[in-house]
Amino acid sequence: MRIALFLALLANSLDLIGTSLGVHWLGNREGNPLLAQMAHQHWWLFVLVKGLLVPLLILRLYTFRDRSPVLAQAGMAMVVIALTIAVGQWLGWIAGVLHVSGFARL
Repeated sequence: MRIALFLALLANSLDLIGTSLGVHWLGNREGNPLLAQMAHQHWWLFVLVKGLLVPLLILRLYTFRDRSPVLAQAGMAMVVIALTIAVGQWLGWIAGVLHVSGFARL
């Protein structure tokens, strides 16, 4: 369960970094699919939610492991899978943008 906690927090951090790179450096106007409006219009609020509130909710889910182990394990698995998919999508999008922008220099 500790590994799932670590993976969830790591994936959330990488998703925040991917969102930052995608929105501000590479000009992605879609942003994070779940929090797109907040990422574009209220960046500091987005960073606060994604960088503080989401990890606190993940830690809260981790504390349920004693009272409701099935719920805690299923919830952590769902969080890890969702955030890992989000990070993978960001990496794919960033790689595509960098690859296509390389053609423009030719």
